[in-house]
Amino acid sequence: MESLCVCDSKSTEVDLEHEERQQALLELCAADGLQHYSEDRLIRLAMSAAFYRVCEAVYQRRRQYDEIVACYWRDPARRHLTFSYVQSIVANKAVSSEERARLNSAVTSAVSELVKIDARRTAKLLLVTLGVSATEVIQHLDSQDQEVDADQPVFSFLSGVFDFVASTPDIQSTLDSSVHERYVKIMCRLRHPSPRIVEFLRTTSGYRLTEMLSICRRYSVSDAIVCLLEKSGDIRGAFDILFDRLTRSAVQTNTEEGDVEVQLEELVEDVVGLLQRGSRQLEQSELETVWFKLLDFLMDATKLVKIRSTPVDDAAERLKSVTRQVINAMMAHVALPAVLQRIIANEGGVAGHFGDVRDLLTGVLDACSYERTLMGTCARLVNQDLHCAIASLMRASRRATVPLTDTCLLCGRSVLAGASTLRPSQDIVCFHCGHVVHRICLLTCTVTSPGASRDPAAAGVEERRWKCPVCCRSTSLRPPTLTAPPLGVQSHHLAATSPAHSSAVSSSQPDPVQLDSIDRLRCVSRAPSRLTVLAELAQLEHTRTSSVLGHSLSKGVPHSSILRSDQFALRLAAPPPPNTD
Repeated sequence: MESLCVCDSKSTEVDLEHEERQQALLELCAADGLQHYSEDRLIRLAMSAAFYRVCEAVYQRRRQYDEIVACYWRDPARRHLTFSYVQSIVANKAVSSEERARLNSAVTSAVSELVKIDARRTAKLLLVTLGVSATEVIQHLDSQDQEVDADQPVFSFLSGVFDFVASTPDIQSTLDSSVHERYVKIMCRLRHPSPRIVEFLRTTSGYRLTEMLSICRRYSVSDAIVCLLEKSGDIRGAFDILFDRLTRSAVQTNTEEGDVEVQLEELVEDVVGLLQRGSRQLEQSELETVWFKLLDFLMDATKLVKIRSTPVDDAAERLKSVTRQVINAMMAHVALPAVLQRIIANEGGVAGHFGDVRDLLTGVLDACSYERTLMGTCARLVNQDLHCAIASLMRASRRATVPLTDTCLLCGRSVLAGASTLRPSQDIVCFHCGHVVHRICLLTCTVTSPGASRDPAAAGVEERRWKCPVCCRSTSLRPPTLTAPPLGVQSHHLAATSPAHSSAVSSSQPDPVQLDSIDRLRCVSRAPSRLTVLAELAQLEHTRTSSVLGHSLSKGVPHSSILRSDQFALRLAAPPPPNTD
């Protein structure tokens, strides 16, 4: 055993002799050739020789799954299998609760080594598979003695956590705010690029703004401070920070060459984007103040660069281009006359310096012309849509209507008699559906309904609320509430109804009690539809067929069938007695 476990230190990773010695020990263990040998001594010898598979075989017989985890992550050839092994042990129902607790403790203790293998899978294993919180893992990592770079294991673990959270949003709600703040604090301390910190702050929302602001101010990360101020609604504070950086960049542009001009353009783009996003959170006066402050600064910088630049230098032209972009952006938030007045006042008058402001004025006029064209096109499209809608309504109102019947649906009298036989109160109302009623019948039905207005002056308003009493039948006696008028009203006599005739008609109408009795009579005498009767007959035929074929179905007609009602009852009487005469 000792001769097999003696290996050269250089042959512990990928060496044929090392694998042959480990395989020989595994075969001895499988053949029960080491029963007389101490397992503890075997584990010590195998661990010293880096025979991790031999240790795994011994620990497997002892059910020490926590020690097997260490064998996996220590083995260079099988370290990537550590996560799948832990998941298989957790899914095994034969593992006791004590063994699971030891497994959780072993995985938590090995976090600093597991994150070196795969930080994302380590986060998923701890948060989802084992149910360990990120705060507990961070506390455990902080308690370990780290000689050099103590923040690196925590940073690697949190990087894996937020990488996993990005694909699983449900986990983000379970993370404590201190986890986000610790991650940003470590990134600031390790001097990570500002764009990475800003991207993290914009894509996550589980942190406290005040605490995160204090961390970013402590490490002077201006981009992150601007992002947090914008997120908290302090647009003016974020603008002041960016404008201060813009001023310092312009001073460097006057003294240095190179990439400073490119940095100036990027800062101007950041300021413009900030003002466009926060325009709704600022008042109009404050919004004009910040826009004009940026415009004045750019125009002053353009004049200074133009004085010191050579004919071959394009710095002045680039600043003019940036200024035109700012003017085009502020046109959506500041009135055109105010922009023109600001440009002229800054340049000292158009007559003396028209060449300097010509490009700026051209850009302003082009933007104004574009907006006018856009507004005209939108107005033309809206007017065209409105015209088409009104024309469609006009065509629908002039469309002819064909009556379906020649009798009134309410009184049953004919409506197609000669015009000479119609009384002034017998005007005809024809709806779009084709049903025809007398106007006086429809008006009387509406007036006699409960809740209807009996004021004659409201008859015209009530007339425009009519709807077909057949197609829009209601179970209650409330008056119809249609807002559209009937399609056609054929009036043969336009004279108003006499007061005597109106009083006679109103006195001959039934009262609400009689109308309620009529409705109950209709409900009682209402017969089932033909489709219902046919469906009952088909069900009865299916029952008979099934009983013939031997199925155990109920015979006869069900008690709840409509065929057992009195309407379908066959009433038979005894035959008359024979006549003996």
